[in-house]
Amino acid sequence: MNESHTQLTPKDLRLLLPGVAGWGFAALGIWLRPGWGGAIALGALALICVSLIRGRREHLLVQIAVVAAIAALMMLSVALGAHHREQPVVSDREDSEVSVTVSLRETYTPGARSVNVTLTSVDGEAVWGGGVSAVLVGAELGERTPYGSTAAVRGYLQKSDTWDNNSWSVMVRGEPEWVQPPGWFLSSTDLLRKGLLDRSANLDGDGGRLLPGLAIGDTSAVDRGLVQAMRDTSLSHLVAVSGANCAVVVGIVVGLISLFRGGVWAKLIGGTLALAGFVVLVTPEPSIIRAAIMAVIVLVFLAVDKPLKGIPVLGMTVLIILAANPWMALDFAFALSVLASGGILLLVGPLSDLLSTVAPRWLAVVLAIPIAAQVACQPVLILLNPVVPVWSVVANALAAPAAPIATILGMLVCVTGPLFPPVADALAWAAWLPSAFIAFLGRFFASLPLVTVPFASGLPGVLLMVGVAWGAVAFFLLRHPTQRPWRRLSGAIALLSIVIVWLGYFLPGTLAAASVPKDWVIAQCDVGQGDALLIRSEDRTVLIDTGKYPEKLSSCLSFLGVRHLDLAIISHFDSDHVGAWPVIADRVDQVWVGPVIEDDHLDITTALASAGATVLEVSAGTRLDVGDYRLRVVWPYSESFAKPGNDSSVVVLLEPTSPCAMCVSALFLGDLGEQPQRILMGRENFGALDVVKVSHHGSRDQYNGLYRKVQAELGLIGVGEENTYGHPTRGALDILEASGTHPLRSDLQGIVTVSVNGDGRLVVWSER
Repeated sequence: MNESHTQLTPKDLRLLLPGVAGWGFAALGIWLRPGWGGAIALGALALICVSLIRGRREHLLVQIAVVAAIAALMMLSVALGAHHREQPVVSDREDSEVSVTVSLRETYTPGARSVNVTLTSVDGEAVWGGGVSAVLVGAELGERTPYGSTAAVRGYLQKSDTWDNNSWSVMVRGEPEWVQPPGWFLSSTDLLRKGLLDRSANLDGDGGRLLPGLAIGDTSAVDRGLVQAMRDTSLSHLVAVSGANCAVVVGIVVGLISLFRGGVWAKLIGGTLALAGFVVLVTPEPSIIRAAIMAVIVLVFLAVDKPLKGIPVLGMTVLIILAANPWMALDFAFALSVLASGGILLLVGPLSDLLSTVAPRWLAVVLAIPIAAQVACQPVLILLNPVVPVWSVVANALAAPAAPIATILGMLVCVTGPLFPPVADALAWAAWLPSAFIAFLGRFFASLPLVTVPFASGLPGVLLMVGVAWGAVAFFLLRHPTQRPWRRLSGAIALLSIVIVWLGYFLPGTLAAASVPKDWVIAQCDVGQGDALLIRSEDRTVLIDTGKYPEKLSSCLSFLGVRHLDLAIISHFDSDHVGAWPVIADRVDQVWVGPVIEDDHLDITTALASAGATVLEVSAGTRLDVGDYRLRVVWPYSESFAKPGNDSSVVVLLEPTSPCAMCVSALFLGDLGEQPQRILMGRENFGALDVVKVSHHGSRDQYNGLYRKVQAELGLIGVGEENTYGHPTRGALDILEASGTHPLRSDLQGIVTVSVNGDGRLVVWSER
């Protein structure tokens, strides 16, 4: 084929504009919070437009009428949704302790920090409309509790962010008053899920842990290391149940009905019922809801002998979902699911044609699918994590043949488990091999150099990624002579975006500094072998330790835009914690220190006081409010003042001043040794925390019981590259892994910031 005359195959783009318009108006409606008047006005506009085109077929007026009607629909949906979310039975009890009844919207697993629920009653008063969405924070439901269970708990009721799909949050106080299992149907589907989980638990290694994720999207058994590896290599989508799983279910059911000579309506009813059962089996998530609705739409149009192509089906699906729940327009999982589907529908064909000029057709298709999905999703992924995966296409191409095998066999394990246990056992062992292979790919590629490349974050990062990805794709796909001007423009956009990104690495941190989230609460500086951590809330900033090297601390403070410190805490007087004290001498109001015993300790505190700081020698019980948070010293106690050093480290606990679902909690351990850690845990009734500053740079001197108690999601480790101490030790990392704590090391990640999104989930940004 003459390359210069290759053209893109025309696509059926019907309902693309309505789908995009519906998405935009849903987001706009949530932002504007329109009343009934706005919805009625837009509805009237739609009627006017429709009246204008009666008997006519002008394309422009038709489009205007359609867009106006969609706008009216979405605004009305937002108005109804807001009215439902803010009904008085709930809103009148905001910021108060209440007794609530909830229905679980996902399966609760022991150790989970939160669980999504439907709030059905408050203080005995029913919530109309079936309840409102909420999240239980700090839920302790005991054993595994399946989707659809109901529970009564006491807690502190708070309103979630306006943009959040969950309307409310409940900070749980104590044990649940009662928990009831779901009805027979939901219990039956949970029995199928649990059967797969139990059989997978008997399989070896990563293959067993990953299998439930591949089959039904349950990743509760997957350790954090594998989760991170799958994320870094862009294999995480394989454990998000979506279109491929639905296609398998529909294909099997339709095939069986065809075998018994059933008609199109039998296939429609059977396929729809099977999809409904499958959605309940895997529990409703944005990707599975989208895929199931698309499948039902396809079945309906096949039944009426008017088949639709992919993009119209996707557009109709988006409109249906957003009309039912407009807050899905702001859900990242839903956005990624739709974008991946759209990218595959639009780009796989032309990309396969292009790649088939240099590779066999089957390989071209295998490569085109992950490329298309990655290109479509990458701008949104940049918002979530500003890095570009290097090995994603290769990893996905190798995993592609194994994924459907593991998925189909895993689903068969669910179905056959209760009826034919030996068959289910055999199928589970057969599914283990492709599952283990995918897990191996994730860990292998994640271990390679340059697994991810840092990228600019925020809106600049999104715009640059759009320029790079879509400009490059358009440059290679626009091959016809008539498309040459657009090809040149696309190439120029892609090249300019690449130049801007790379310049960011040569211009002292310009893009990197701009990419740092502005709402960070905790930051870890990269100061070599030493500690320097920051806490920020509202306009107040706290520094814990300085590290050894003034230039490194100064660079970090400048990078993060910190010019003034309200408080500095010197955990102890070892040089790797206090050596850079001159940097803060003229910019700090108050300094907390532990026991001042030796002359050099006194010299430092005297110099800081002479520069204008108030220096306080603190012990357990000292506290200070910092914006929305309270800092409380929990160590040392007075009797620990016997000698200076690691075991007299000032240990502080960071907690919100009032119950808060969107706040961070943290424990900063300084260099506290194992025995003091034991004593500390015995004296303090620690609950689950978000972040722990790992003691003594990850030395072997750790008490695993403390880390198991706090169950921190993130563990901060200040450590120098290729240090001679062997920090962090293998033992310390094993303790973190056993506690479910993901380590963030300054030698590997550089500067790290921790913030929290509207769902109450931690968001991590790292320099590299």
